Amino acid sequence: MSLATASPDLSLRLLTQMTKRQEELRAMLRAAADARENEQPTDVVDFKDVAAEESRAAVDDLALSHAAIELSQVSSALRRMEEGSYGLCQDCGEAIDERRLMALPATPYCTACQTIHERPAPGRR
Repeated sequence: MSLATASPDLSLRLLTQMTKRQEELRAMLRAAADARENEQPTDVVDFKDVAAEESRAAVDDLALSHAAIELSQVSSALRRMEEGSYGLCQDCGEAIDERRLMALPATPYCTACQTIHERPAPGRR
């Protein structure tokens, strides 16, 4: 399914959903950057406090990393919408199932190609 073959309602719904998500992710990343700029050093003296702070920082960094990756995927999907290639698998060129697009609007791959991308490289586990 490309945007040309999608129903106008579905196309508009996916466009709206991705545009909203793009704005949310940008706001989240902007807020995190602002918070880091305004972060004040704390006087942590307890090892438990240090460990808890490091754990919180690691979780926050991971969440921000995932948000940045998702923002990139959403932006790419919106660009594909503009180009008219949205809904076509970036690997095989086949139409991505409509149900998959509704569940994962920014996905660049059909289910079969996504499975290939998720397989570990030979010799790695």
